[in-house]
Amino acid sequence: MLEARNLRKTFGELRATDDVSLQFGTTDGEMVFIVGPNGAGKTTLVNLLTGLLTPDQGSVVVHEDDGDGTTVEREITGMAPENRVDAGLVRSFQIVHVFEEMTVRENLRVAVLSEQGETLNVLSLDDGHDDVERTVDDLLAQFRLEDVADEVADTLPHGDRKLLDVAMSFGLEPTYLLLDEPTAGVATREKEYVIETIAEASEADDVTTVTIEHDMDIVKSYADRLVVLHEGRVFREGDPSLLETDSELRRVLLGVDE
Repeated sequence: MLEARNLRKTFGELRATDDVSLQFGTTDGEMVFIVGPNGAGKTTLVNLLTGLLTPDQGSVVVHEDDGDGTTVEREITGMAPENRVDAGLVRSFQIVHVFEEMTVRENLRVAVLSEQGETLNVLSLDDGHDDVERTVDDLLAQFRLEDVADEVADTLPHGDRKLLDVAMSFGLEPTYLLLDEPTAGVATREKEYVIETIAEASEADDVTTVTIEHDMDIVKSYADRLVVLHEGRVFREGDPSLLETDSELRRVLLGVDE
């Protein structure tokens, strides 16, 4: 389990996050969606969890199995972002980050080799590693990219580029994957395809996903749990049905007076 404890981050007079405490991954493969109006603190929270920002107050903790069935706490508040990957935290940004001039397969190969700590060896980037290629093939199938495996990344439609970006994150073998608007810029007809693919992969690999999302139809369809931030604080937390039944939430989030 990934836990935020009393996280606070200020920028001048603005409290971007104000005493935020949350738990993620209370069940294996949980899909948590973070929503809220602009300026609510959503991206700041994710940046605090992944180490891009340091909190002014509070801590970030992962609960890990020590190998004999006992759960132990590991505080990672001061850990660099790249080191949090070893603790199971992987981040996918709103803007796609892939190697544009490399093929889909080559991009995935780099991610898998990175997880194995071999990317600094130029010779390791060839296709002479059977175990790596098996993992790459699995990722291609899992993210429905087999038909474009040999296509150069910058020629792909945006939906496939987004899936490639997330597939590369899966190549790092995350326990927790934090996604910042994975459907941003994706054509309406492709949004459900992208989210459905991510959801199936997350369920298959027991990866907990924490997703910032503005499309409420996506949230209602796929969230196991909803977290609503407002003015830097947790405003609501619970079942996504709150989007339909909580009039105050609808007013804050959607501007709907009832």
